[in-house]
Amino acid sequence: MNGYLICFVILNTLLIQMPLLVALIAGDSIAGEANMGTLRLSMTKPISRTEYMLVKFTASLIYTLALLVLMALLALFGSMLIFGTNDMVVLRSEGIEQIKKFDVLWRYFAAFGFAAVALTTVSALAFLLSVFAENSIGPIIATMSIVIVFTILSEMNIPIYDETIKPYLFTSHMVAWKGFFYVKANAEGTTINGSIENLPAVLRSLGILIVYIFVFLGAAIWVFRKKDILT
Repeated sequence: MNGYLICFVILNTLLIQMPLLVALIAGDSIAGEANMGTLRLSMTKPISRTEYMLVKFTASLIYTLALLVLMALLALFGSMLIFGTNDMVVLRSEGIEQIKKFDVLWRYFAAFGFAAVALTTVSALAFLLSVFAENSIGPIIATMSIVIVFTILSEMNIPIYDETIKPYLFTSHMVAWKGFFYVKANAEGTTINGSIENLPAVLRSLGILIVYIFVFLGAAIWVFRKKDILT
């Protein structure tokens, strides 16, 4: 029991809470302006709607990254300060793996970087839904409903479904950060320092999430450019 293990447990418990905090801001970015009646006034400024949307999304992105950095400081470095550091034990269905103390910290940096992309995907979804609403509650609830339902679908194991739909749900790839803590082992069963068991799968999940971000953001900009702003 040490700070590395405590942080790993904390990260697993924040699967629902973090997307909610992200959705609160991204879902309010456009719908909040419409609700306050300032959206139409903003469109009188000498900027294009595309530029306006990019700036709004950038603000949501900065909030997401700041939230993640805060979580890293509290969860990782706070746990290290309180519980100390040592070799990290990872429980898997195949058994128990032990990662050497010097081989852990970089894995957390990589995992937090991956989590930033995963949370940005949620932010982009909430941002897209925000374009269709004039009250921020709707996009926030809709985003969380989609995340929860898709997460449940991602945990289901159905033969045909596993090979067709499940691999393309963005929630199926949001927890791929765990792959950084699954290490290769030699013939004797000893873990290989600095290794990642299935790096191509982790990179594939990262690529799918990035595609989702561009699709959600592109759709949001396209809809907003054609939107009639009447209030």
